[in-house]
Amino acid sequence: MAAGTLITGGSGLIGTWVLQHWPSDAPPPVAVRHADVDLLAPGAAADLVRRTTPARVVHLAWSASGSADYRTSDDNERWTDATLELVEAARAAGIPVWLTGTAVDDATDAQDAYTRSKARLRTALAPLVEESAIGWLRPFYVFDEARRRPALVDLATGARDRGETLHLRSPHQHHDFVHASDVGRAVVAAVSRGLTGEVQIGSGTLRSVSDLVARVGAAWSADEADQDPPPTHSDHTADTTRLAALGWAPTRTEGFFTQG
Repeated sequence: MAAGTLITGGSGLIGTWVLQHWPSDAPPPVAVRHADVDLLAPGAAADLVRRTTPARVVHLAWSASGSADYRTSDDNERWTDATLELVEAARAAGIPVWLTGTAVDDATDAQDAYTRSKARLRTALAPLVEESAIGWLRPFYVFDEARRRPALVDLATGARDRGETLHLRSPHQHHDFVHASDVGRAVVAAVSRGLTGEVQIGSGTLRSVSDLVARVGAAWSADEADQDPPPTHSDHTADTTRLAALGWAPTRTEGFFTQG
């Protein structure tokens, strides 16, 4: 990797793993955290690119998924605008850029601000993604048991530690869960090898909500009186063919779900 890789969201769930997996024999990246720069301030994203003149940009910053209101926050729309500003500044300077989408960023009937904002961003950048002019990193359902993310893992961990049973509204819904460590390695692989266009990141396997909870170590029961409707894309798996061609595999995810 060349010098000067700018990474936003360096303290986030994925960003911390990207930094941890960054090759020791490569120049260290410039990691920007919210405490360093408020990218939601108008003009801040473009100014950051101009000031740092990086060799490439990896934009991971967004509203933190660990925040209780991240799906409804007005900041989601502001993140879309800031990201478009960053992409415009990077492309004007001839700097390659990678961004993060989500498994539901192609939803046409988004139910929350987070999904709507990610979908709007994808729609705005679709021509660049399709032409492989930028990298669109698309993690599916990311989890990290050590950091107790997402909220389901936090609830399961709390129930386990208290010796309680966790009541699940949707125990039999299935998702393509992928560990944040594997996502971090995928981001590093895509950036280091110049893999642009859409890059789906997942395990390629559907697993139930109850399986995730059980692997955390919590007892669970189904709340039959209050079932959630199946969410959008609940039965979709990531196509990891492009990453597999680089030698990437979801090893941490598989280890978590197959542990004795």
